[in-house]
Amino acid sequence: MHAGQTASLLGSWIVLAGIWIVLATPGCGVRNPEASRPDVLLITVDTLRADGLGAYGSETGASPRIDGLARDGVVFERAIAASSRTSPAHASIMTSRYTREHSIGYQNGGTRLSGTQTLAGVFQAAGYDTAAFVGNPNLRRDTGFENGFAVYDDELPERERNRSHYERTARKTSERAMQWLENAREPVFLWVHYQDPHGPYAPPPEYSGRARVEAPEGEKPLPVLQSNDGIGGIPAYQALEGVTRLSDYQARYADEIAFADDWVGRLLDRFDARRGDRPGIVLLTADHGESFGEHGRYLVHGFSTTPPLAHVPLILRAPGIEPGRRRQVVNHVDVMPTLLALADIPAPDGMSGAALGPWLQGEAPLSERVVYCDIGSELSAYEDDAFLRVDGLRHAWPGDDGDANDEPQWLVYAWPEDGRWTPLPASEGRKHPLRKRFAQVDAYARSAVPMLQVPMDPTSEQHLRALGYLDGGADAR
Repeated sequence: MHAGQTASLLGSWIVLAGIWIVLATPGCGVRNPEASRPDVLLITVDTLRADGLGAYGSETGASPRIDGLARDGVVFERAIAASSRTSPAHASIMTSRYTREHSIGYQNGGTRLSGTQTLAGVFQAAGYDTAAFVGNPNLRRDTGFENGFAVYDDELPERERNRSHYERTARKTSERAMQWLENAREPVFLWVHYQDPHGPYAPPPEYSGRARVEAPEGEKPLPVLQSNDGIGGIPAYQALEGVTRLSDYQARYADEIAFADDWVGRLLDRFDARRGDRPGIVLLTADHGESFGEHGRYLVHGFSTTPPLAHVPLILRAPGIEPGRRRQVVNHVDVMPTLLALADIPAPDGMSGAALGPWLQGEAPLSERVVYCDIGSELSAYEDDAFLRVDGLRHAWPGDDGDANDEPQWLVYAWPEDGRWTPLPASEGRKHPLRKRFAQVDAYARSAVPMLQVPMDPTSEQHLRALGYLDGGADAR
């Protein structure tokens, strides 16, 4: 090879090397391998009954933005909360373990999540930028939910009406989350928790009257209670002077949904605009529902595992998933394996949930199963059109002797498509296919991971007691 050829060949290599350097530079053609991974947004809305959304049959008009998300994604019509209390439900979302399988247990704010991999931790280990913005003191950082998040924002600047409980409402929560998105690196895992519409229902003035709620003919006033248990009347923490009709409180609840819906929509717009043509996954659910007179309880939650408190929305929008509606029963424990599988991240062992993506894409069937809603003394095992409720459990937790005179009651309930859940007569219950699950449910009821208590500072204890979590109120431990 003569000198001219050598120089020509060397020049070609230099040019090729220069092209590779330019293409490998961010924004110059060859993207960082991480940039092709999907951004993931998990939204949890506190105290949102499934039937509070138009996508689930509500006619209040309170949820146009979430309903739009539902049209673009999959609506799971029979999603069941793992608990009707905030901390246990979110712990199941974040670990894919049922209430008796994680260290939060059934308690609400007095225990800590520990000893298991979390959804955020797995995303962070996979190279994701992770952040959480929460509005409820039961999700504060010393309860273990902060594990795996590079940013965990639990500032609660706003005081509620009627009690010394601090929270952060939808506008400020969305603003903080959207500000973080501006500077986050790709890809992101973002969890945003909205405290609205948790009571006391206090929509901002500009949202009052947005939702349509009609008072039933002949509606009678309810007494205002001194306690927060909601038994037979309006709990003290919800009470408004001179307002004693249930429908008036339901209207305020719907307006709170409208408030949250608006700011959920703004967050979705920012999430989608930021990622451009990069793939994005959105999953929205609620921690639990609310009682509007079922079981004789009003405007409270945490006391039962029946549909008013257990039936929650669950909406998934993801690349490769066709929009539609699915009637099969799903649970909070399915959130973690579903999001990890859709992001192509290996899931840790020991999860109780199912990855729903392969089933939705027709690659694998959803195995026959029951899913649980559990508050310790009571649990329900749900199938698609029925559930088995066990009330009055003794020895539900290590060291808890319960009342020796109590005997658990096992009842089978029909839960047809119209949602009118009713207990079956004993003769029908004994013949129901759920009866074959009795041994499985009993084995679950007798199991428990020891709960890990959290030493509380006086301020945190004051906030939780104000909520009724520590004094036998509606959400008592």
